[in-house]
Amino acid sequence: MAPFGVKVLCIEPGFFKTSVTDTALVQNNLKKLWDRLPQDVRDDYGRVYLEKTLEGVDQRFNQLTDSDLMKVVGCMEHAITAVHPRYRYSPGWDAKFFWLPMSYLPTFITDAFFLSNTPKPIKSVL
Repeated sequence: MAPFGVKVLCIEPGFFKTSVTDTALVQNNLKKLWDRLPQDVRDDYGRVYLEKTLEGVDQRFNQLTDSDLMKVVGCMEHAITAVHPRYRYSPGWDAKFFWLPMSYLPTFITDAFFLSNTPKPIKSVL
């Protein structure tokens, strides 16, 4: 596309307060998914797993979400109007200081980090 003067860029926002990060909606969807699981799978995970996951959603979303959507709009505006736009935009503090750096780490490190901060199923091998 470059020979035709078209530039491609990425806007990778962090967590912002939208319907996607509405904790009540996310928790409700998780409960519906849980209810659709076969009983043996639910037994393998245990009810405590679901409860801790629901608590984690509430806690993490409250910590990470940003209500200022203008940060995303500002990046979009800059990308469209700048003579030399950036190739990558990361609106939001969590995108800049957590998700973007995490994307450059080896997978085994990011896996270890996320596994250490998530609830364990009853019949876990880890």
